[in-house]
Amino acid sequence: MARPRSWTKRPRCISSALAPTLRRRVRPSSYTTRGQSLPRGTVVARQKQTVMQRAFTFMELREDFLERDDVDIRAQSLKGALNMKVLQTGAAEARPGTHFVRRLADADDIIEIRPGTGLKFGMLIDDNSLQIVDENADIIFELNTVPWQNADEVWYNRFRKKTVLGSGTGGMHVLSYSEGTWTFEPFAFTDAAGGELAQPYWAFEDSITLKPSALNGEITIEASEPLWTEDYVGLRVRYNAREIEITERITSQLARGKVINELSPSYRITVEDSTEYRVGEAVVAADTNFQGLIIAIDGLALDVVTQVFFEGPDTDEELSSPGGSSKVTGKTKIDPLASPVWDEPLMSNARGWPRASGSAAGRMILLDFEAVPDLIAISSSRSIEDYKVGPEDDDAIVRQVGDNAPRWLHAESVGDLILFSDSGIYNVPTRENGIISPSTFNPVFIDDSSCSEIKPVKVEDGIIFVDSSNENVKIVMLDGNIYLKWSVKSLTSLHKHLIKAPRALCGPSLGSSAAEKYVFVINGDGTIAAVSWQESLRDENVGFAPWQTKGNFVKVSPIFSGYWAIVDRVVDGDTQRFLERFDDNMTVDCGVESTSRSVAESLTVNGELLTVNGEELTVYRPFMDHLPGETVAYYIEGWDAGDFVIQGDGTVEGEPDYDGVRQVGLNFVASAEPWPVEIIESPRIGEVTVRVMEAIVSVQNTLGYEVMCNGVRNRVNAYGFGDDLSRPPIPKTNVRRFTIYGNRDHPEIIVSKTRPGPFRILAIGQKVQA
Repeated sequence: MARPRSWTKRPRCISSALAPTLRRRVRPSSYTTRGQSLPRGTVVARQKQTVMQRAFTFMELREDFLERDDVDIRAQSLKGALNMKVLQTGAAEARPGTHFVRRLADADDIIEIRPGTGLKFGMLIDDNSLQIVDENADIIFELNTVPWQNADEVWYNRFRKKTVLGSGTGGMHVLSYSEGTWTFEPFAFTDAAGGELAQPYWAFEDSITLKPSALNGEITIEASEPLWTEDYVGLRVRYNAREIEITERITSQLARGKVINELSPSYRITVEDSTEYRVGEAVVAADTNFQGLIIAIDGLALDVVTQVFFEGPDTDEELSSPGGSSKVTGKTKIDPLASPVWDEPLMSNARGWPRASGSAAGRMILLDFEAVPDLIAISSSRSIEDYKVGPEDDDAIVRQVGDNAPRWLHAESVGDLILFSDSGIYNVPTRENGIISPSTFNPVFIDDSSCSEIKPVKVEDGIIFVDSSNENVKIVMLDGNIYLKWSVKSLTSLHKHLIKAPRALCGPSLGSSAAEKYVFVINGDGTIAAVSWQESLRDENVGFAPWQTKGNFVKVSPIFSGYWAIVDRVVDGDTQRFLERFDDNMTVDCGVESTSRSVAESLTVNGELLTVNGEELTVYRPFMDHLPGETVAYYIEGWDAGDFVIQGDGTVEGEPDYDGVRQVGLNFVASAEPWPVEIIESPRIGEVTVRVMEAIVSVQNTLGYEVMCNGVRNRVNAYGFGDDLSRPPIPKTNVRRFTIYGNRDHPEIIVSKTRPGPFRILAIGQKVQA
């Protein structure tokens, strides 16, 4: 598009009558502005304007947003925001660095647990061990033998002094704390009436029948088809709702067991007319309320296994079935019949364990059962170990729910109970009555968004989750002006490029004193997408910024009123795993703070050097022995001392001898790239295409930084005019201007921090000319 070589801006003090004499006529060809074409001979005044951006709420957007003219969004977003975070004021700041805490063997996660008032601990989980650490990461309890094989499969559920842990193959266990003592034991269900267990049962095999040899004592149990494995030994199965503990597997169809309470008897009942009955039908006696199941019919004789009222029906009593009824003329107790009415533990090594858990209203929720994916088991309100099912409000719930047999993956409580599945999201209302009971448990469909296996995280306004595509981050939240209802919306429409096969979500650190709270998406490539928002997620002002380090982020956890990270780094040729803590005052990664140097110093006594065989004795302070051979940045209270190589003994050779707190660690770059201003609004001709002439950068409490303008590097030194060069530089708050050369279609402006130090951008401006 042709542009006039020189335009004259009309002075405001000159009347409109004289203004044409100060204009330069456009070349005799048409001039095209945004959305319109001016005819030949049109007179246009040169326009210069400074466009300032003082908010970076949306942070980094997709690169294909470049040609969009959504002025409001462009005015609050960036083309690039590497290792930056947005503040509640809208300013952009370099992300916090990380403190080195300790090396890890192979931990995949760290979870905060609070077993008592004022008590905070971290629980480290890996494939082979479980550790409890304090706020200094010192181990106070360690378990070197764990029931799971893969730490990625482990779920946890925190209930004050008890933390329940489980996995699909390793079963369920309880980590308990009492008066300074930690214990780790298998999860145990409470006792029910008659010495039975208050555990959930389920009928997995409809086609198999069980036939006990007797009603009491030590018996054998014969299955109609192969069933018994060694995994059943020690379990309890129920024959017509009465428990038998399996003590021995004899064959695949025969097992030995011990009757807990007398089993239901079987009867041969004769009736006046048997034509109304069918095998497999249930029968009920009118007076005694005897209930049973017909197993066989021979003439007028019905072989019935008892379910209710073990004494059997009375003579002359009416025995009803779905097809009709007849009078009982006699009954005889017979050997136990093979009954299809039996069930076994819902959770066991034989059938698998739940792969997810949640909690609501004091109840523990178990879900994602491999054999019955659409089943949800909810403990009674009496105890999280009590799964005794019944009709009362405080009884447990074990039920298949949802449309078209969904696989339930997660359960989260945020006022209401939200259930996530592979085919939709459901809500169990609890906000109004505050309870969950067998009569009120009725999941209501919200949205057909499918959820991934990544555990969702709760935020103030709802629950953030990753959908089944593993490419979108969404939120389920209450919405509406008068009547609130749950709805689902995407958070990554403008930031999808930052979501890269995520492996975990990190929720906000609710106990943090910082004004900013974040959700972190930990990507499969080791980067992080840091999610921030202003005021409320309902306002849709959500920002995403990419964070990266020299290594790979494995996990980030909200713990100890902050954020701790598990990071893999290559050190001295080997991949090592580190536990690190984000700290707003830290300007390097995997860093250590020290008030003294690490170099060797001679030992003296009363001013005399100590020697052994003529050799001076020295002392080392190896504060960087976790990064041997690595090049690290050395920062002392505002002074960038440069890069140094960590020696094998953890010391830094040649380090500066200067008083102050040292931060020594891996340097990282933070940068912000604004969208180029390419159109402005003219009061006379509408939108006009412009050329960027100058970049303006306003920083606060910042040391040195760089501004890249169309490939030209402009360095702003940490020292300013009049500074004492013998002292560390003082962070500055100022505004700088930088000329932009070249005439690119999309000019490039990148403001970056390339060395350790504070870095905060208040505004980025662009001076443009039409």
